[in-house]
Amino acid sequence: MCGIAGIINKDPVPTGTETLRAMMEAMGHRGPDDEGIYSSGQLSLGHRRLSIIDLSPAGRQPMRFRDLVIIYNGEIYNYLELRQELESLGRRFETGTDTEVILQAFDAWGDECLQRFTGMWAFAIFDEAKREIFLARDRFGIKPLYYRDGEKRFLFASEIKAILAGGVTARMNEQRLIEYLVVGITDHTEETCFEGIHQLLPGCWMRIDLLSGRIRGQRYYYPADRAVTPPPTGDDFAAALKRSVHLHLRSDVPVGTCLSGGLDSSVVAALAAAMNRENGNSRFDAVTARSENPETDETPYARQVVGHCGLRWHVAAPGYEDFAGHIEACLWFQEEPVGSPSVFMQYWVMKKAKEAGLKVMLDGQGGDETLLGYERYYIAYFLELLRKGRLRDLLREYILAVRNSRMSFWWFLASVGYFSCYPLRRSVLKRRSRFLKREALARSYPLIRSLSRDFFRLRDLQITEIMGQQLSHLLRYEDRNSMAFSIEARVPFIEADCVRTALDLPAAEKIREGYTKYPLRKLAEEILPGEIAWRRNKIGFEAPADLWQKRHQAVMQAEIDRSCVLNRICNRIPDLGTLNTEMQWRLYNIAIWERMFDVSSQD
Repeated sequence: MCGIAGIINKDPVPTGTETLRAMMEAMGHRGPDDEGIYSSGQLSLGHRRLSIIDLSPAGRQPMRFRDLVIIYNGEIYNYLELRQELESLGRRFETGTDTEVILQAFDAWGDECLQRFTGMWAFAIFDEAKREIFLARDRFGIKPLYYRDGEKRFLFASEIKAILAGGVTARMNEQRLIEYLVVGITDHTEETCFEGIHQLLPGCWMRIDLLSGRIRGQRYYYPADRAVTPPPTGDDFAAALKRSVHLHLRSDVPVGTCLSGGLDSSVVAALAAAMNRENGNSRFDAVTARSENPETDETPYARQVVGHCGLRWHVAAPGYEDFAGHIEACLWFQEEPVGSPSVFMQYWVMKKAKEAGLKVMLDGQGGDETLLGYERYYIAYFLELLRKGRLRDLLREYILAVRNSRMSFWWFLASVGYFSCYPLRRSVLKRRSRFLKREALARSYPLIRSLSRDFFRLRDLQITEIMGQQLSHLLRYEDRNSMAFSIEARVPFIEADCVRTALDLPAAEKIREGYTKYPLRKLAEEILPGEIAWRRNKIGFEAPADLWQKRHQAVMQAEIDRSCVLNRICNRIPDLGTLNTEMQWRLYNIAIWERMFDVSSQD
């Protein structure tokens, strides 16, 4: 895992390296082990290295093969298998890195090499002969890649703050901020909260011809909208997940795991610990966050997993003083607004992992999106059964769901209306956002309509949430929190074969006997205590937001009162005491973001 940056002058004049060095310095936390620069006329490439595989100087980037030069962030987990395949074609390698495998794969297969990779990546390859640069991002956007196509220069980097360090003025993207305030989501389009700064979307590549200035892009991956026949089974998914965890353990530095005590992270921890022992390593570390609020503290569950799997356990227990003293640093690393203070819990977990000497951390991100883990998926599943006329199945699954989850009859009725009925959802969100100007509020309605429409087709909903509306911002949180402490985060559930198998599983296999994520629970039953496998409640590193925000309210109110961005889109700056916890946080987050990045609210 590393940080990459590049500058392309649109006029054929040398870029120099001063600006590039400033961009690299802005994300030095992504790569404290080494750095390198490559310049060729109107192009400069920079790299900050976090050494994970082949720690020798041979892994230094930018790396060259023939006329190709690469800067790369990520890991290709099947690089050993690809290397063997390339060697069978007569190719020879000079390093033990996955970086060189990418270079030679691109030389051999062109952009088709992306279909062969298993892992996470964001890279740029410059072809000196063609004077063309190729940018690519992994299928699900695990690794970030941002760009700004300016009048005189094209800039790209692993983080937005690096692009700002390239001399770009930070301006608010009003549309994205309104959608965040009203709906609470980010990272769902190629636009960011910074006007003119975009992300290369998951599963996409881009080519830039330096001679003509032409820019073209293409999506190379998107999940199929139809399931395969015959469909896979729960055992097929279990096998895919085991293969993925095995690949995600490949590393030349210590690997640990995040452990909330929930189902997803517990399964990853159990599988990884067992495989680690098979490889002759008795020690496997896990890091858990303890909440000050007993109702959201999962350490009793995590303790069971630790004892059952023989893990070396580290507990991060942030209190209010930690939150008050470090939340701005956390949000600076995040770069764009986040959903809740729970992001800080993950930040503190990564801090503890750094103190424990860990350089790679596994996590259970993606299990909910791929296996219908959120309780709102019950609603989508029931609506699909209703649409297909399967009333008997609907009644049976509803009764079992009430028994085996936290869902009540009244929650069910309210959720059906909220998630599937656009007028009702719009009315609820409009009331919560009543302080916004009318014209600003209206700009959120198309997104609300889209979210409501997706709930009538379960597979479409899953794909949308995996590729943009849910998983994307969670992966940003994961990347920035881990990179803040120079740690590589890995997510075994978000591997191509795992995702494909999970999506192709029939919905009746994923929600069964009233339980979500049924195939994962059956796997957990074999390797974990039953109390973990069949847990009814879901929490996951949840911060005691009510406690912290109540103590922090005076600071929060003063911050939002000063915000020019909020004054532009609000009729009035509200009294935080009149708002729910979520809306308090969103307003505060925007105000801090504006100040930290010196964001202009002017057109």
